[in-house]
Amino acid sequence: MYNRFFGFKERPFKLVPNPAYLYLSRVHEEVLAHLNYAVGYGEGFVEITGEVGTGKTTLCRMFLENLDADTEAAYIFNPKLDALQLLKAVNDEFGIDSDAGSTKQLIDRLNAFLLDKKTQGKRVILLIDEAQNLSADVLEQLRLLSNLETTTSKLLQIILVGQPELGALLETDALRQLNQRITLSCHLIPLSTAETREYIRHRLHIASPKPGLAFSAAAYRSIFKYTGGVPRLINIACDRALLTAFTQGKHRITNAIVKTAIRELDSSRSRSKPPQFRREGLITSLLVVLLLLMAGLVASQIVFNGANFFSMPAVVHHKIDTPAAVTSPAVAQAKPPARIAPQPVQAPPEIPVPVESPPALPPETPLETLPIAEPTPLAVQPFAEVVTGMDPVASRTRSLRAILEKWGAPQPLQSGALIAADNQTFFRISAAHSGLQVLRVTGHFDLIRKLNLPAIVTLVPEDHRPRFMALVHIDSESLQLSDGEAIHTVPPDALDGLWSGVAHIFWKNFHNYQGIIPDTASGEAILALKVHLKSTGFAIAEMTPAYDVTTRAAVETIQHRNGLVVDGKVGSQTKIVLYNEDPSLKPPHLTDSPAGDGN
Repeated sequence: MYNRFFGFKERPFKLVPNPAYLYLSRVHEEVLAHLNYAVGYGEGFVEITGEVGTGKTTLCRMFLENLDADTEAAYIFNPKLDALQLLKAVNDEFGIDSDAGSTKQLIDRLNAFLLDKKTQGKRVILLIDEAQNLSADVLEQLRLLSNLETTTSKLLQIILVGQPELGALLETDALRQLNQRITLSCHLIPLSTAETREYIRHRLHIASPKPGLAFSAAAYRSIFKYTGGVPRLINIACDRALLTAFTQGKHRITNAIVKTAIRELDSSRSRSKPPQFRREGLITSLLVVLLLLMAGLVASQIVFNGANFFSMPAVVHHKIDTPAAVTSPAVAQAKPPARIAPQPVQAPPEIPVPVESPPALPPETPLETLPIAEPTPLAVQPFAEVVTGMDPVASRTRSLRAILEKWGAPQPLQSGALIAADNQTFFRISAAHSGLQVLRVTGHFDLIRKLNLPAIVTLVPEDHRPRFMALVHIDSESLQLSDGEAIHTVPPDALDGLWSGVAHIFWKNFHNYQGIIPDTASGEAILALKVHLKSTGFAIAEMTPAYDVTTRAAVETIQHRNGLVVDGKVGSQTKIVLYNEDPSLKPPHLTDSPAGDGN
């Protein structure tokens, strides 16, 4: 179409998940690094979520294409299957006989395959895309598959990829067992303004090392404003802009061209909408007619009973729950409309209401001899009732404010779009706005204690609607939780049956260590880590960007004394305890214990 005109080998903005065109933003790099780490670690489920069009499928295909020869992988991209069909699809992907008609036979064959791969020293991965479409029964079957294990390790690593609805599904009470097995959860967010510009340039460069066109700065801004940084929408807008420029014979994509393309996209979308206005209009008309009929019925009833209505004596209601209060009598003064009665209606005479005065004390009784009533102790509201009485939507914002107040960080964005986002997106973007990061943990309260930072816990009362509270302090006998307005001090078992197992820990990356050291980090990050370790007392001799034995040993020492998994790699959890042990930093802690004592 316009390839020859612009010098492309192919269209750069095609809507296909081609890994060759994958642009790794900071978040994409982080998710990919976590995926690689999780596969090497080999335990539990991995959950990756993201809005429609944020590049989940492309990222998954790149991940699969870069697996080493020691890893076997099955990729399921159409999960609208029942449990038996899913098992057959998994066996088909692994090249296992799937003709069996029973679940047991399919699982037995899969288990034999996994054991064989284990003896060969190979890892086995099952990656399911569009996992938000899985039913609860199928997810439960996947949980049972994760039970295939030896005495020392899991035989199957399962990765679930889907839209934010997947996270909401996993947080339901019916799937709490599966949710507790998720050891890693990542969320893809749209690109920033700068990333949108780099994304467009990246795809143009892949399509042609020297493309014969350029975008203006204003064009980039308009594309970001229209797409919100969602890669799929960027592809659509850029493809249409290139077509518009081609028809005009121009090699520079100006803001005017982009706006023309956007208008064409909006008009085509409006034309493609199904004609539902007639049905909706009919429903609206029926509602209006119904309301008019009801109004007419009420009016006629008032006309019919008008005289009686306006001649009724007033009724005075006295409050019985507040003895000290006295309600003054009142009489309704109202005149009926002329059409109801030709003569004015005489208002009824006022009826005096007797007011009882409190009995007077005998003059000879001294005031100090009167008996003093003991105050009635206030009933303490059960914590479960406190949680149930919270507004589900407001609790998320209020708990976030409580966390940011502990950090002394800027308050969250006031954005309607952000309020409508899923929990992970809401917390991640709000934290980034305030200079913080978020680590989502599931099912591990001990881990919250070890990381020793304020966290937002998800509480699910009997109505199954999640509420959020900020965990701000822990001691040996109690927890302090803030609802954004008050602090509730409760025993640890008060969370039994309420806590969903999900918590979001807010932390600050003081030294801006990017990626996982050393897997996906730069030499500069490794060198900065060495400087940090040396400043806290470790004997780091060689200040080079190499991740040497001495550096790994220092990291493993810190992981061991903080109760973390000892793997010598610096991910989010290890970064947190590194900062906790640095006396020059002052993060807010949950406990009064000094950092680094293994709490």
